[in-house]
Amino acid sequence: MSTDRSLYPDLVLSFDRNLERALNREKPAKGKRRQPPARPIPVVRKSLMEPLSKDPRGWERLVGESNLVSINFLDRGRRAADAVCMIRVPAPEISWRGTGFLVAQRLLMTNHHVLGTLAEASQAEAEFGYEIDVDGVARHPVKFNLAPHEIFFTDPELDVTLVSVNRYSDADVPLDRYGRLPLIPLSGKAMDGEDVSIIQHPRGETKQIAIRASQVIDLRCREQPGIDDDYLEKFIHYSTDTQPGSSGAPVFSDNWQVIAIHHKAIPDWSKMPKGFKAQDPRTGVGEGDIEWLANEGVRVSAIYRKLERSRFSDANAAAALARLEEAIGLQPLIRPQFSRTSAAEFEADRKPLKQVVWDKLAGKLGYRADFLAGRALSLEDILAGSEDKVAPLKDGSLLLHYLHFSTAIDRERKFPLLTAVNIRGDSLFHPGDRGPWRRDIRIDDEFQPNEEFYGRDKGTVPVDFDRGHLVRRFDPCWGEDRDEAIIANDHTFHYTNTAPQVNGYNANDWGNLEDYVLSQTQIKEKRVTVFTGPIFRSDDPLFTVRKTEATYRIPISFWKIAVIERSPTEIAAVGFMNGQLKYVSALYEAQVFGGLRPYTLEELKEQNIQVPIATIEEETGLNFAALRDADTLGALEATKRVRFIRKASDILF
Repeated sequence: MSTDRSLYPDLVLSFDRNLERALNREKPAKGKRRQPPARPIPVVRKSLMEPLSKDPRGWERLVGESNLVSINFLDRGRRAADAVCMIRVPAPEISWRGTGFLVAQRLLMTNHHVLGTLAEASQAEAEFGYEIDVDGVARHPVKFNLAPHEIFFTDPELDVTLVSVNRYSDADVPLDRYGRLPLIPLSGKAMDGEDVSIIQHPRGETKQIAIRASQVIDLRCREQPGIDDDYLEKFIHYSTDTQPGSSGAPVFSDNWQVIAIHHKAIPDWSKMPKGFKAQDPRTGVGEGDIEWLANEGVRVSAIYRKLERSRFSDANAAAALARLEEAIGLQPLIRPQFSRTSAAEFEADRKPLKQVVWDKLAGKLGYRADFLAGRALSLEDILAGSEDKVAPLKDGSLLLHYLHFSTAIDRERKFPLLTAVNIRGDSLFHPGDRGPWRRDIRIDDEFQPNEEFYGRDKGTVPVDFDRGHLVRRFDPCWGEDRDEAIIANDHTFHYTNTAPQVNGYNANDWGNLEDYVLSQTQIKEKRVTVFTGPIFRSDDPLFTVRKTEATYRIPISFWKIAVIERSPTEIAAVGFMNGQLKYVSALYEAQVFGGLRPYTLEELKEQNIQVPIATIEEETGLNFAALRDADTLGALEATKRVRFIRKASDILF
């Protein structure tokens, strides 16, 4: 990108004495090759390493014992380069160029300072294949128009833009020909001192590469102003050569995973004259007088976090994130909104049940801890240590009891922290029609968002949330007669048993699993207890209700534990998690990815994940110690204690 347009100085970093000082290293003795010291490999980075069959010297290379790479390193780099393009903006008064790359189907990523507005993106072209061939001849670029009217998300702080691209070029060449570079949300894809490469269009010239000629740098020891731990959560630094025009280029780890998008160079502020400001001609300091410390890229993990936080308030962020998730084999959390006309969807809330109704059911209400033979599963024990998180009822207690199930509400998040239901497979009844939604009179209104949150005026907010049952309405519908089942069904339609879920998420992702568990209880006439809840994380995305201006953090992951009575003295417990964050972690723990080729969307999109109960305890802070010895995954000795559930029969009971 030209310096008269750029907000950041992208300058060449030469490997001379200045760089040696910046890296705080001594030059090797003559005739000896400097080897970086051995260092521990972070868990995520280790999990992303190629198997020995694909990269026999990968481990040694990372710890500094070998520079040998498998010959497929070149082939994979060639494949990665196809997705990199030059961005040209032919503005009326001034034109400029930058680099970009495809990260998902018809989705391009570059810097905000390359494409900062929708108007700029509307004029821009993405030119693929502008490079020198094996005969030294420059190929003609294939030009694609951008489609910002479909997706255009930009963030000045992270200096990143995501924009949709037309499906065909001006010469009818399909965009799919150039592949994509899927982005991994997990942090830890590169480590300090690891070799990195960058593919770029410097100064708008043909495509070039700085390959394994530089390394990741940790600037915390350099005491540069503004560079602290929070800053380094968003940005990564490296010594790769770049030039103006390299803005927006992908930065690759040693196994061709994109770790960052390049955006600027970092000057050594300790060497600057007092009062110096970058690009301020009044300082009298020219670019040739600046000592550059490193180049800087925006971490992929930081971009994902930004999109996650914005997905429920910005439709473009949601659309971009959906495409990124599809590119790595995940089923998008947010799906296209469809017209829904059923009376149940638009029915106004009914009045809360009066206290006298609850009094008449005294003695019958609530989850039973002794429901399963031979094992007491007390909710008080499960909540031990988390009592301060639970919203109190008006009478000071912590649990809301309904027919055959109970719930505990999170004080801060206003949604259920935990639900627990007993199921008897030998006395289930179909309850008939859906019940009406209502609040519960026994707990303050502030802890149970109602129709004002979920809304009936579709299209006025970026995302329309469904009222997702946590205790499924069929599960507690058992008893002596159908009348009892109808009461239990109505009880599940309380807002204290619901969490916000995007249209179709609950039905599609949990439906088959729940049906299978329920069918097992019916066929075998067994008893089952099911615990369910959201996973509350501090970085869950925010959503503001326009009518009330109340702001909520929306959980994007959910967990479920089913405990089955196998015999009068034996139980089995199975734990599940469903949500993009745990999907991604488990995918890499299980070595799903090889090179840049994930499983196909068809193979992954319908999966749930069966996980150890200890993992659910870690994520939620709840105490399921009473179930650990019954966990069907807990006894597995393999390091891969994660099971992908493509079909219900894959569940390990």
